[in-house]
Amino acid sequence: MKKRGFTLAEVLITLAIIGIVATMTLPALMNNSAEQQAKTGLKKGINTLTEAAATEQALNGVDYSTFTSLTAPDSATLEENPNTFFAILNNRVSVDFNRLNVTATAREGGLDANYYEVPFRDGTSVLYEESGTVDTTVAADGLPVGFVVIYDTNGAKQPNIMSNCQGTSGGALETQTLAEEDEDATELNLDVAACNSKTDRVIRDRFALRLRGTSVVPEGPAATWAYNN
Repeated sequence: MKKRGFTLAEVLITLAIIGIVATMTLPALMNNSAEQQAKTGLKKGINTLTEAAATEQALNGVDYSTFTSLTAPDSATLEENPNTFFAILNNRVSVDFNRLNVTATAREGGLDANYYEVPFRDGTSVLYEESGTVDTTVAADGLPVGFVVIYDTNGAKQPNIMSNCQGTSGGALETQTLAEEDEDATELNLDVAACNSKTDRVIRDRFALRLRGTSVVPEGPAATWAYNN
């Protein structure tokens, strides 16, 4: 019996089909991988910042509601007032002292004001508004309202895009008023549900977090979705 192999045309057609399928599926696989890494980084960041405040509160009686304003991350400020956000980070997180005074501008990640960046030695960083204030008002859940920071899961590396549920790569900063009333909670839930759609979901390296005393919680729909999924 005569054996018959594949012709050159058949091999080329098969390779072309494989190439087309790979082209269609590879971006989705890469996006899913990047999204999963971002979600893991977010949860790690929340744990890191929570532990920092809890430890500082236990040892020195200072947490994220002790101060009312955010100040520049420099040694002079630390000497004048150790009760600052940067002081807590400096005491409890491995900070990269080579890059303390980096300032992020509006062109980097959609931030609408100047932000100080505190890089950590694990490659992540925290950004906070240079003129930011801390709301010490106690909310209905018994915790202070606190303040919002940006946690960057890969620090100075690109893409430096704010995660959002608006389908925009422009990196819009999403914040959410504390859900003290039912309608606020309902609105947040609806916005979070929008992240179930892949076309509306942009989960990248930056997330908004709200720091409240010794608690750190996701801020806005995208961070809430990423934390819960």
